[in-house]
Amino acid sequence: MSVYNSGNALEKQIASTVLPEQSLALWALGQEGFLVKWNNKTVLFDPYLTNGESDPSGQWIRTFESPLQPSQCLDVDYVVCSHHHGDHMDKLTLQAIGQSDKTRFIVPKAHLSLMKEWGLRDDQLIGISHEQSLELDGGIRLEAFAAKHEQFEQDEAGEHKFLGYVAYFESIHLYHAGDTIGFPELVTWLKSRKIDIALLPINGRDFSRNEQGIVGNCNYREAVEIAVQIDADMVIPMHFGMFSINDENPAYFVDYIHRHYPAKKFHMFAPGERFIYMK
Repeated sequence: MSVYNSGNALEKQIASTVLPEQSLALWALGQEGFLVKWNNKTVLFDPYLTNGESDPSGQWIRTFESPLQPSQCLDVDYVVCSHHHGDHMDKLTLQAIGQSDKTRFIVPKAHLSLMKEWGLRDDQLIGISHEQSLELDGGIRLEAFAAKHEQFEQDEAGEHKFLGYVAYFESIHLYHAGDTIGFPELVTWLKSRKIDIALLPINGRDFSRNEQGIVGNCNYREAVEIAVQIDADMVIPMHFGMFSINDENPAYFVDYIHRHYPAKKFHMFAPGERFIYMK
């Protein structure tokens, strides 16, 4: 997969992007990584910006380089991670961004101890639980909801290991699903949140991947149906294109939405691309 924009050019674009009221900017960084800019505040979701730790099998090799390096993200206000898997809570990425005194890291409470093992300090870390809401700087609010990847998983204290997030940028409500399958409670939780932008995985699950221990997600049909049921204004597919061993053709997503919900708004990102959403 080609990268639309990267490196210094992308870093400069992010810094120079000035937004009118009731709008935000998103940059796709691959897999489920998205940078959101709103009101001069930046929130980085599930950044996987390195090549990860060594993989002797060679199965988990990126198909494209990261549009940004961790060293280019030291001015980010918040990093939000959905769960502990390496392509969502990447040790090398987080340790590098952790050199910044500005950035705060929001992770499921179940993974706070792991973040501390990686060298992040207590004053940099914010733990969050299912159905907890956090008031962040600049008028941003973040609300967490449990995710099924493919099941609910909790630690000994009952803290959910997989979370999705609704981020409230005043009138613009963005849902980042993390890794999840569809389930009825999720629709119930989200329906009243008046979601404008729904970021949902589409790589799916199947027997072959289960046999290899690869935990699954929504497929493209589920992602579209969830977006429709929660009445999201726009749906954005994610979690495809990064690893050939755990991929999906996004053309299936486009075909399904055109056939069944031609009036539903969606956007397909190229890595490094900027998209500005206006309410």
